[in-house]
Amino acid sequence: MKAKKDHKRIERGGLNATNAVLCWKPKTSNVKIVPLSDTSEKGKDFDFPCSGLAAYMHIRKMNFEERKTMVFISAMHLIVRDGCDPVAVHRALLELEEYRDGCAADMPFSGRLKIMLDKI
Repeated sequence: MKAKKDHKRIERGGLNATNAVLCWKPKTSNVKIVPLSDTSEKGKDFDFPCSGLAAYMHIRKMNFEERKTMVFISAMHLIVRDGCDPVAVHRALLELEEYRDGCAADMPFSGRLKIMLDKI
């Protein structure tokens, strides 16, 4: 039986689905993670008609594993339903702890492979 990961350590700092909003413009590569505190100051540079994750209270109340699932579901919605560029979605979501935790160590751009290789 595998030991369960201690996600409390992960949740203490950095961007995650409780403190970051996923913003995107359908049919483009315009996908961005914006800290929840920054979304109240939408100016002319904030051109995202769609938002998710921390924009919704029910997401902020989820535990780490539930949020991780929602992050991956959101990725599929952006790519399949909304026609966003898959690499742009992947690169934006790499800012989130839940997404990085769910990616394989050898996932392109994840940085986890470099960390593993540095330990060898």
